[in-house]
Amino acid sequence: MDYAAEVADYGHYVLINVHGELDVVSEPRFREALLESIGFGDRALVVNLRNVRFCAAAGLNSIVTTQKMTRGLGPGVAVAGAIPRVRKAFEITRLDQVIPLYDTVPEAVRALLNSVDSA
Repeated sequence: MDYAAEVADYGHYVLINVHGELDVVSEPRFREALLESIGFGDRALVVNLRNVRFCAAAGLNSIVTTQKMTRGLGPGVAVAGAIPRVRKAFEITRLDQVIPLYDTVPEAVRALLNSVDSA
């Protein structure tokens, strides 16, 4: 039941590195980190789930809620690095059609920032 999240501002985007498990116990702290990232304004938001071993519905819901809250404010929200088990949670719930999934953080950043440039 370990969990940690670090929010880092990289100028054009904000990165949240998440570690451990996203479940009902850790979800309030995860939601807090997501809300903190929104405070940076109109920047792309990348949630790095590379080090997340498990993601319950509560964690998925927090990401979707953040995406809805930031709609129209900037480049959007993307998830990077999800291991197959976590990626499967997005696919089963069809959230992969709402929240873009990328293999790496650089891919996610490029895609989000390119979507702004082409708009």
